[in-house]
Amino acid sequence: MTDIRTKVRNILGDFSTTESDVFTYGTSSVFTLTESNPIAITTLLINDSEVDDSDYSFDSDTNKVTVAASLTSGDTVEIRYTYYPNYSDTELTNRIQAALTQISVTNLYTFVYDSEDDAIYPTPEEKEENLIATITAILINPDNRTYRLPDITINVPSDLPTDQKIRRTIAIYKKNVHGVFSI
Repeated sequence: MTDIRTKVRNILGDFSTTESDVFTYGTSSVFTLTESNPIAITTLLINDSEVDDSDYSFDSDTNKVTVAASLTSGDTVEIRYTYYPNYSDTELTNRIQAALTQISVTNLYTFVYDSEDDAIYPTPEEKEENLIATITAILINPDNRTYRLPDITINVPSDLPTDQKIRRTIAIYKKNVHGVFSI
C-alpha cells in the first residue's frame, strides 16, 4: 500500500513539504500543528536550542506534539516538520479501495484490501500497482470540467465522465502487449 500511496501522490503532485510552527509556551506543553497531514517532526527547538528526540512525542492522528523537556512560561517552541499539503494517508487508502472495486467490476482482477496488514492481496505486480494508482488518481481528481454555481452550470462536452475514463484506462491496460513475456 505504501508504494501505491506514493505513486498516487506523485500522479496528483501531492509532494511532501516542510513547515515550521512557532508557539509561545504558557501552561500546556501540548502543541497542535497547523497543517493537517503531517508526516514527521524533523526538529524541535526551545528558545532556538535543538531538543533531543526523547524529549518530545508526536501523535500524527491528532497533529499534537507533547514536549517532555522542561519549559518556562514565555519560552519559544519551534516545531519543524514535513507534511502532505493535500491528502492524508487515510483519504488515499479509502480511494485506493474504491479503485480496487472499479478494477474488480471490470473483471480484470479481484484484489482485497486487508486493513489490519495495510496490504492488498494477492500482492499486485508493479504494472498492477501503476493501474491501481492511476485509477485512484482519476477518482480523486477526475477533472470532468463541470462547474456549478448557484445560478449557472457549465458542462464542457470534450471531457468524459469519471466512470468512462476509468473504463478506458482499464481497456488501454488490457491492450498493452509490451513488456516481458515468458514461454
